[in-house]
Parts: sequence; C-alpha cells; structure tokens
Amino acid sequence: MSTETAIGQQRRIQPQAPAISGRLAGAAGLIFAATLVADNLIRAGAPGQGASPAQVTEYFLHHRAAALVPLGLNTFGVALFPFAAGLWARARAERTRWWAGTGALAAATIAALFGVVTVTEIVLTAKAGSLAASPAVVQALWAMHGAAFGLDMAAIAVALVGLSRAAAEMRLIPSWLALTAWPGAACLLTASVFTVALVNGGPWVAVGTVGFVVWLVFVIIASISLLRSRPTPETAA
Repeated sequence: MSTETAIGQQRRIQPQAPAISGRLAGAAGLIFAATLVADNLIRAGAPGQGASPAQVTEYFLHHRAAALVPLGLNTFGVALFPFAAGLWARARAERTRWWAGTGALAAATIAALFGVVTVTEIVLTAKAGSLAASPAVVQALWAMHGAAFGLDMAAIAVALVGLSRAAAEMRLIPSWLALTAWPGAACLLTASVFTVALVNGGPWVAVGTVGFVVWLVFVIIASISLLRSRPTPETAA
C-alpha cells in the first residue's frame, strides 16, 4: 500500500467519529426538547409559585399521575449533557470553544438547580399524606422549589447565549435565531432577578416563559442540524 493511499484512507476514517458524536448529540437534544414539552404539558394544572400550602398538598395528594409522570421524565433531562458536549466538541476556533464552554458550564448549572426542584417535588409527592398536617413545612418546601426554579432561569439564559453563539459561528442555526437568543436570555435573566417576587406569586414566570420558548426552539433547530452532520465552516485558531 502506498503512502498516499494510507493517508487517503485515514482522512476518510477520521471524520466518522465527529459525525457519529454529532448525531448522538443531536438525538440527545431532541430527547431533551421532547422531555421539556411533555413535562410542561403534563404540569399544566400544577399550582403556581405563590400557591397556598393547602393547594400544593391537594395537587400532590390527588393528582398522582400528573405528579409522578414528570418525575420519571426528568430522568431524560440528562440528555442535555451530550447535547452541550456535542456542540463544545464540534467547535474548532478558540472563540467558538469559549462560547461553547460557557454554555456547557451553564448546562451543568441548569441540571444542578433543576435537581433541587425535582428533589423538592419527590418529597412532596412521596410524603403528601403526612405533610398535609404540616402546612409550614409544605410552604417552606414550595418556596425552595420556586427559588431554585427562579435561579435556574439565569443558568438557562447563560446556556442559551453561550451555546447559540457557538452554534451560530458553526452555522448550525440561522442568523435570526442567534439574534433572538439575546432578548430571550434577557427575559430569562430578568425573571431570575426577581426570584423573591416569583416565589411569592409574582408575574415574572410569564416573562421567563418567553425566553424559555426561545431556548426550546434553539435546542430543536441545533439538534436537527447536528443530526444532519452539517460541515463546520470555521477554521482552527
């Protein structure tokens, strides 16, 4: 076998690994997006952040399916990790890797804070009967739930900006989405700033919802591009 033939074969083999990891990241992103949509649809009747202890207890005590199914679905939220890692691994230029790294760290923070939200809901679901006689405990748990949820929106804002900037420079998302990510992140960050008011039932969840929709659209479009294994046009720094 000649040297030229060996080099040619090596060049054909090398792109296969990034292509496979890109497809895995894209599939993971779509799983994560589907989980988010299903989770929020099932939780449509859940009590608001400013709900009374009696309302919270009634929901977790008498709406078992609506409380239990999302807790099971939350397991698939770990799909965010391979999605963010796939974008980071695909980056070549130094600036793009910085944005992707920032977004990936924010994704880890999202998981940590949402873990607090999930743990709180597990406790409320598992001990709903006994907690009915302890409204003060229920109120404290629900306030912790709202606080973690509010802070999580700040992490989503950073992840949205970081990962969308990286995806835009790799031409995985259209320019209009890269621009929309900024006001979307601003909405999330604004809602997070007013977490105390949010815990007490303020209207800031609606503001954060706007940014959440942008985040969801970004994840879906970037995931589809990763599945298609579009070539990255950037050059290494």
